[in-house]
Amino acid sequence: MLLYQLTQWFEERSTLQQALQREPVESAGEISQRIQEVEQQLYSHAERWKNAIEEASYLQFPYEVPHLDDDMVL
Repeated sequence: MLLYQLTQWFEERSTLQQALQREPVESAGEISQRIQEVEQQLYSHAERWKNAIEEASYLQFPYEVPHLDDDMVL
């Protein structure tokens, strides 16, 4: 679900940037404001995702028995 939301926001951001280039200067402020809002949403969700991955990595147990491995590459 998160990747879907990120994709939607990236698409909206691209659409808004294209509209910003086409629209007259008078409406550029509103479009720029919306672009900033979308970018803030993207940043906050990416940060939340990064933190969730970091927290999950803390819950993993360290590998403690390398002498039992058959594969010497590890």
